[in-house]
Amino acid sequence: MKKSFMWGITLWTIFLTTGCSPIVSKYKVTLDAITAPNIQLSPSSYTVKALDKNSNIESLRFQQQLIELHKILKNQGFKKVDNASLAEQTIYFDYGIEKILQETKTYAEPDISFGLSWGYPYGAYGYHYHPFWSDMGYYRSYRKTYNYYNRYITLLAKDKTQKELWRVDVSSIGESQNLKKIIPLLLEASELYLGKNTEEPIKLIIKEKKISKE
Repeated sequence: MKKSFMWGITLWTIFLTTGCSPIVSKYKVTLDAITAPNIQLSPSSYTVKALDKNSNIESLRFQQQLIELHKILKNQGFKKVDNASLAEQTIYFDYGIEKILQETKTYAEPDISFGLSWGYPYGAYGYHYHPFWSDMGYYRSYRKTYNYYNRYITLLAKDKTQKELWRVDVSSIGESQNLKKIIPLLLEASELYLGKNTEEPIKLIIKEKKISKE
């Protein structure tokens, strides 16, 4: 019984760590959208500028995120123009990350030992193992420190007179600092709220897109 249980746990661990797992990461997102009152808005021609004057819009990282931004704007009927003077809307884009919390937690777990032994005295193909759960019930404790970050994007649209038309702010708090993965997800979450109003910040769950590698 113990052998079957242990091998079941082992096989499940291998399944989770070899890329065969169907588990997809999910992110909790907070979104706030606001639109200027008493005006009729519709998708139009646009150009993009950096909201933060210190951002380099020509950098590779910024350009990478712009690809995703242009994609969602196109999906919603916006038309990109290269000549800023012809654009009906200028969309100011900003994204970033900030550390907001560091937390240390203490854990206790059963003392686990597992090993394989080849050859004598079990033969060339023999093996042995220790039970997954300690027979003596020993526990060990350890500490782990977690860093939490706020990952965010801001989209702010203005007309030719620099009047603000609409704005969308999206953020997600978590441990990952991988903006290459997270910012496209935040942009995707914003898509249906461009030029819309939310009465208050809303909570969403977005799933990471799983990309298979050959």
